[in-house]
Amino acid sequence: MRDTFIKTLIFLSILLIVGLSFFAFPLLRGILSPFAADSEIIEDLDNTIDLPTYEEEPYEEDPYPYYNEEEEYDEEEEEERERPTLVPEARERYLNNDIVAHIQIPGTAIDYLIVHTNNNSFYLYHDLWRNRTAAGTVFLDYLNSTDFSDSNSIIYGHNMRNGTKFHDIRMYRGREFFETNDVMVVTTVYDVLYYDIFAIFTTHINFNYIQVEFEEGEFLEMVEEIKSRSYHSTDVEVDEDDSILILSTCWGPVGTDYRLVLVGKLRSDDNYDEDDDL
Repeated sequence: MRDTFIKTLIFLSILLIVGLSFFAFPLLRGILSPFAADSEIIEDLDNTIDLPTYEEEPYEEDPYPYYNEEEEYDEEEEEERERPTLVPEARERYLNNDIVAHIQIPGTAIDYLIVHTNNNSFYLYHDLWRNRTAAGTVFLDYLNSTDFSDSNSIIYGHNMRNGTKFHDIRMYRGREFFETNDVMVVTTVYDVLYYDIFAIFTTHINFNYIQVEFEEGEFLEMVEEIKSRSYHSTDVEVDEDDSILILSTCWGPVGTDYRLVLVGKLRSDDNYDEDDDL
């Protein structure tokens, strides 16, 4: 009798468990289904969304273009004079209209294209393709005119330990080298310009040798200060109406506020002979 009761109790318990499972499973599935759906969505998102990666700020074109590609010289004024092709060809090669000139100093490794944009920071660490690089690119001060018509045109370049960019300026501290490599050649889209080197000096940045705009008398005052700081003296005379070219590079440890500066005076048409040695 007792065994029969126990068997009956076990049978009823099994029926109760089965019955509860039958009714409870849909309810439990309904409760859990939102979480299950979220899991599917999350998995799907993980497979379709690209995680954000750091990108440099895009290069912004100069809102005030330095050069109008559609600009044409008056043929009567230009007569049969040919414009240099070096810069236009370089612009096409590098797909970069920031290229405005080329500088070469015979006797040194300085032989570079020059760029110009609306600031003095971008090309400190970007190449001619506008790719990031520690070597940067040789560039003209953003305040300068790209035809080099200012009284003072300034070109910047890094002092690279591997001998590139403006590293060779340091050699001008030697008198013999200074005297035998005394010309800088700049080719623009307008002309080929020759500068006679007359000064080499080191200075703290508190000397404003990169001044572009001048009040009356300020230009010659700056030139005299440059001459007084130079390692060497020359017989090159600079007048109020003359133009000079400055090459500026860092001097000393990284981050220093000292500069090494090379300076030349633009040759005028009346003191330039095509047979002169460069």
